[in-house]
Amino acid sequence: MDFATIMDEVVQQFTSKLGVDVTVSVEIRAQSKDGFDEALQRVIKENCNVLKFDTSEFEDGD
Repeated sequence: MDFATIMDEVVQQFTSKLGVDVTVSVEIRAQSKDGFDEALQRVIKENCNVLKFDTSEFEDGD
């Protein structure tokens, strides 16, 4: 589903009411059998930092 649609169809319904506090959380997971190279990891972490994500981490696949 498109994120803009979620905002329009769900979040906006809450925010149109006075006195309603809304928090939106996004979790992103990506998997690759070959892993992710250092350059991509650096770009992702920098972008997440600019976007003020709480965390951005990569795990080694076992």
